[in-house]
Amino acid sequence: LWAFIFSALYDIKATDMGSQSVMFKAEVDIDGREITRSYLERIDIEIILKEIQKIDTIELAEAFLLKHGENVVDRVGAEIDRIERNLRKKHPYLRHVDLEVL
Repeated sequence: LWAFIFSALYDIKATDMGSQSVMFKAEVDIDGREITRSYLERIDIEIILKEIQKIDTIELAEAFLLKHGENVVDRVGAEIDRIERNLRKKHPYLRHVDLEVL
């Protein structure tokens, strides 16, 4: 999945720290549609539909967007953490992995 949530990678750096240890850093551009799709796969879309159907004021629309917007941002953080863990697991010499969202 990680290849799909990133639309681009920039400023990729790997630094040899000695003793078979490498620090890896990259800036990542997130594909908003894919990260939103990842979020939607983890929730009950029927509940979302019911929430949408109840929206009849600007305040309720704002509350809905704020709630789900925050959840999508949380999903970004969770995906970045998961990818960093998987990179360290697959490449044990990576002592420090830092993926920064642009």
